[in-house]
Amino acid sequence: MALPYDVLTERDRDELYQASPYNIVRLIWGKDLPGDGAQENKYLRAARLLRKWEDEGILIRDEQEAFYLYVQDFVLGKGEVKSRRGIIARVRLEDADSEAILPHEETFPEQTADRLQLIRATRANLDPIFAVYEGETGSLKAILEEEMRQLPLIDIRDRWGIRHRLWAIKKAEARRAIEQEMEDRPLFIGDGHHRYEAALQYRREMMEKEGGAAREEAGYHSTLMTLISTEDPGLVILPVHRLIRGIEGWNLKELLGQAGGSFSVEEVRLPAGEEERERFVSEYLEKEGTFTRCFGLYAGGESLYLLTLYQPQPKLDVAILDELILQGMLGLHGSEKEERVGYTFDTHESLRQVEAGTYDLAFLVRATSLQEVRSVSLAGEKMPQKSTYFYPKLLSGLVIHRLNT
Repeated sequence: MALPYDVLTERDRDELYQASPYNIVRLIWGKDLPGDGAQENKYLRAARLLRKWEDEGILIRDEQEAFYLYVQDFVLGKGEVKSRRGIIARVRLEDADSEAILPHEETFPEQTADRLQLIRATRANLDPIFAVYEGETGSLKAILEEEMRQLPLIDIRDRWGIRHRLWAIKKAEARRAIEQEMEDRPLFIGDGHHRYEAALQYRREMMEKEGGAAREEAGYHSTLMTLISTEDPGLVILPVHRLIRGIEGWNLKELLGQAGGSFSVEEVRLPAGEEERERFVSEYLEKEGTFTRCFGLYAGGESLYLLTLYQPQPKLDVAILDELILQGMLGLHGSEKEERVGYTFDTHESLRQVEAGTYDLAFLVRATSLQEVRSVSLAGEKMPQKSTYFYPKLLSGLVIHRLNT
């Protein structure tokens, strides 16, 4: 098992490589090697390795159809224990203009291309897309609760202390009930926008290749998702802070002067302790209310600069930050933005990275709410990349969806 490829660091990847010759990271984030090209590369190696694991019985196909119940137990903040449950399912793909599956974030073309190459080579969805649906009926809850009375197929605790449990729901009656419950419910993509775009593009390629012989039942018409109810008490969204480096000739005084055109600027002294700092930042950002957009700017030392937009507006915090500051003041666009902007949900880590000199600036934001995600999705709009951090992340490696059936 592993966290999704896009939240792992290279150090995480190397540790997982060493931990086991069968870790899923060897498939979802292979290493580039000298001499790689069209005839030999990490994607082709992943495909060969996947087949090898199947041949050796490391991975075994479940011959009986099933939905999988996935429960994560975790601790948030100061000891608050939470549990989140989802249904891992094969979900039929919908075109980008459909109102059945709704994204909410912009994507990076390079990452979509990377995931597309992996699908082409392996013909598999190696990890699930995170999606949420509204409401949950009593009958669906009853099915899931009944399943949880059985012994799970998998019950592990990861290095971050999160417990992961998995059950296979195989009874035909239960499967039909789940299909009926989910039939007309819109799905909102939380994590995995690049993988969903790649799946859509792969489907287009395969349909063009097969022409009039395109098969409605072909595996490429579907993708792997974990579906979680908006009413689940364990559904948590954390903020995604922005870290900036490599801006030539930047000057804090000039940057604050520029910001003064759109924001009020207040300098405050940060508390000394780690917990006190986190509490101070979160309490300030939350107290301003729904339509008053505010950020914390940290450039090192003991001062934090509180930037509050003069005119309240409905645009999201991350959208304002991206439009007015990252693009407008710092001139970060496209590939340069991808190269110079880092992301983390950890307030202390944001401050520490600047203090260590790894990054020059940290912009601290409040978490995007689930209602905001829903509103943006239904309006057909997109947030900037990395606008939400659904916590905890889904483990990769629990269930794989083979497309060649």
